[in-house]
Amino acid sequence: MALKVSLVALVSCAVLFVVIFVVFKIKYSHAATLLEELKGIQLEESESSLTPLIKRYNASRSEHELGPEDQTFVFIVDPWRLLRPLPGPEWVDHSYRWVFSETGSWRRKLKLRAWVATGWVRLTDGKAGVVSGNLVIEGENEWLMADWRYGATIPAQRRIRQPDGVRLPSELSQFDAIWTHLHFGDGTGEGVYTSVTPLSSPEQLNAARSIDLSCLLSGNGCRSLCALLPEVDRYRRAHNLGDWGWNSGSWGEQPRDCR
Repeated sequence: MALKVSLVALVSCAVLFVVIFVVFKIKYSHAATLLEELKGIQLEESESSLTPLIKRYNASRSEHELGPEDQTFVFIVDPWRLLRPLPGPEWVDHSYRWVFSETGSWRRKLKLRAWVATGWVRLTDGKAGVVSGNLVIEGENEWLMADWRYGATIPAQRRIRQPDGVRLPSELSQFDAIWTHLHFGDGTGEGVYTSVTPLSSPEQLNAARSIDLSCLLSGNGCRSLCALLPEVDRYRRAHNLGDWGWNSGSWGEQPRDCR
């Protein structure tokens, strides 16, 4: 009898794992498609042409608008409910997040790495003015983030500060990549904010918006930002754009070879 119960439990766990894995494969496909479609949006594109995309992903309007002529639509693919609470009583959500955190090690070993993909489009006077895509994922030893922004200009806060009197070469003035320390949930990590404009070169546009999504289904996860963002890392090294920062890692020692 005990053997039968154990066998049933084992089979049930196996079936549950397969179901969860299939669901996350589907969500992976949704995230990959969303990020690719966001890259295809052109500035000045009309709201009517973006309506199918907005409806397909059930994008919500941002509560924080810049002015009466602006509106921002937010896209989210969040299979782990990292950004949104579970429906129902508060204790249900608290219990879920406790289990999520405490079982992190075995989840990651079973290729069930948590992640969330987001994006937004800011419309000004009914036309696309800024587009952004973002991915946050459990890496090998810490949370990793990739965040790109495509707009007419690069805001000052998204630029690496240059010494007084130093001007960027013209070919680099339409590209920037800033390292940042990341706090996410109950862990820490690191990320990169990239920014490009319509005047950026094809190489810059590709580097800034290329994310290695195979990390979402990897058992080991991306080892570092250089693995998550290989194109932007290649670009910054080729153009001597300086070092990135470094973190110690939330659940393991983070390698230093990506600095």
